[in-house]
Amino acid sequence: MRKFFICLFLMLPLISNAYPVYPKEAELLQSYELGEFIKMFMQVPVGASGKGYIDWDTYADNENFIWETDGVDSDETEDNGTVYFRKAMVRINVNGVKPLVLKKNWSEMAWNVRYLAYDNPKFGVESVYIDNECFAYDTQNCVLPPQKSFEKANIKYKKICQADRMASGKIVGYELSLDRFRKVYLSYETSAGSGGESAFYELHFSKPKKLCDTGEEE
Repeated sequence: MRKFFICLFLMLPLISNAYPVYPKEAELLQSYELGEFIKMFMQVPVGASGKGYIDWDTYADNENFIWETDGVDSDETEDNGTVYFRKAMVRINVNGVKPLVLKKNWSEMAWNVRYLAYDNPKFGVESVYIDNECFAYDTQNCVLPPQKSFEKANIKYKKICQADRMASGKIVGYELSLDRFRKVYLSYETSAGSGGESAFYELHFSKPKKLCDTGEEE
């Protein structure tokens, strides 16, 4: 009996640090460390249409993705073009830290993962957009820099560009590599204002002409 109470006492910090998950349907999903999540895509074979793409059905059968689109959907862009996408709900943490939103109490936020293509959709997916809608006064842990998560996953990273965005934000571009895996590129963008702060990541399968939109490569 004494051993039981000792074990229970040792578990209390773990229990106290556990948060419910929002939305509720995501609570049974495995939580991926960001670096490990990115590594999953570094292992994906080159898409049928070429090295700058992956196939639309990548991880379609992964039980830790809740797919919210049927097939491939499309929408109009700000410049009257068309973006093609698939959207899934995934749980992600960055070096063990998870974004939180205040519901009845603090809850872990699930992330949005979107497969994107601006070219002919038959070529496949050009990039993977990763964000969590964390921004306002009722959220926490919205800005989560990725470097330590890269290191945890043994991903080699090199900063290749940086540019200021608006008054209080920036975008940083990285080249990511790992032995025997495909090289990829990640843009990490942050923004802040009177309403709060936010960040998102976009993983590219070939190097964009302007990974940071503006700013010179290092």
